[in-house]
Amino acid sequence: MVQNFEIVIIGAGPAGLTAAIRLLEMGHSVALVEQEAFPRPQIGESLSPGVRPIFDYLGAGDLLENPQFLHNIPSRIAWGGGEPALLQPGQRGAGLMVDRADLDARLLALAMSRGLRVFQPAKMAGSLFQNDRYELKIQSTEADYHITARVLLDARGRGGAHIHERMPLAPASVALWTHVPAGAYEACIETVDEGWIWGAPVPGNHYRIMAFTDPESLKGHSKACTMQRMQAGSKLFGQRAADTLDFDIKTCLVSAYVHTRPWERNFIKIGEAAFTLDPLSSTGVEVAMRFSLQTAIAVHTMLADDDPVIAKAFYENKLAEAVASHQRWTSEYYAEAAKAHSPFPFWEKRRGFRTGEIEASNDFTALVKQRLMRPSATQAAKEPAAVPIDPLIRFLWDKPVHLSGQLAFSSEFAVTGDRVEIRRAMVHPNLPRPVVYLNHIEIPPLLNALDEGATYGTAIETWCRHFPYGDVKKVLGFLWGAEIVQ
Repeated sequence: MVQNFEIVIIGAGPAGLTAAIRLLEMGHSVALVEQEAFPRPQIGESLSPGVRPIFDYLGAGDLLENPQFLHNIPSRIAWGGGEPALLQPGQRGAGLMVDRADLDARLLALAMSRGLRVFQPAKMAGSLFQNDRYELKIQSTEADYHITARVLLDARGRGGAHIHERMPLAPASVALWTHVPAGAYEACIETVDEGWIWGAPVPGNHYRIMAFTDPESLKGHSKACTMQRMQAGSKLFGQRAADTLDFDIKTCLVSAYVHTRPWERNFIKIGEAAFTLDPLSSTGVEVAMRFSLQTAIAVHTMLADDDPVIAKAFYENKLAEAVASHQRWTSEYYAEAAKAHSPFPFWEKRRGFRTGEIEASNDFTALVKQRLMRPSATQAAKEPAAVPIDPLIRFLWDKPVHLSGQLAFSSEFAVTGDRVEIRRAMVHPNLPRPVVYLNHIEIPPLLNALDEGATYGTAIETWCRHFPYGDVKKVLGFLWGAEIVQ
């Protein structure tokens, strides 16, 4: 018997499960196909502080309270020379080290309790797209299934993007890693001549050491010798250099890229199937989950409003923004490593990499390249005036409202409820990005409603017919502080 779903997700990592939970909340029928049995080991245990509000939003915050997970880990950083600096947990947020096998299994169980249909362990043995639906043949140890879906979400990780489908965002590197007996309870990160090294305690009373270097550095050398050589010249890992020779060392090629066709015929990439971050960033899981939430809104908009154009454009813009933001951050951070004259290929290739030379092959990759070349928004929005808002209102009450001559408006995506819409947004030099809402109040209509000759008093009285006075005060304080109204 054929089973029909609106959405089928391939892959049960954090990206796929985040999308599943959110789409189920929106009322969609969702199935998931995962080829491995759980629990299964998985690297990527270091979670950034930003995952906490995402788990809370999903109603899964208690999953992070496992007593086996490691919290409040201090960091010792030697980036670019000089004496290592010690950062206490409070200085960089409350990140944590988790057991991904346990966390992913519990997140999957939560999704199943909310109505997710799971085929596991199972794999897709065939697919056909016709009449705007996917017809899928699923093979599992139990039986073969035939299911259909309007949308496929690919959450298979790096396996979801073939090499010819990747737009590179940085030179590739090789990761070498191993576990040694647990030592000091702190994470360490350090630049060395051939790349950089990261280490941290992980659940299970182990300490993981990962070294990142250029593939050329491995030519003619064993994994163990390369890793020992990199550690030998470090301040933080030198004492452990001999230890790593006694343990199994694993390697993998690491590359930062974005998929060149992430949304095609309702086959949509999420997580690392859509794009990968440089390993320097510890926010990989957080970014994948956050982007899955945005993708869920795009999919819901397409299915509920039958508007694939806006949905796809919103998805591609959010993806391009995420790519540009993280590529810019890692480039700047590598530039701070003070390896301007290092002859080693890892640093030479990063000095020579130019985003302007990235080839754009279609409209989406051209959008990514445009975002990569856009100057970063370094000027933050101004805070409201330092003076108390009530005296400011009394001072302005009878004075006419003038809009800044630099104020302009643009059409931007806005999320209203669980749907994407096109809304009018404020654009001003004092704003880092176009703004539609402040305190959940849509601002452009308020400014458009101002009559010629209106005073601050009449403006406040008009706005208070629709919104509480306390909210109006906050909006006015922001607009005054950012010099949008004068």
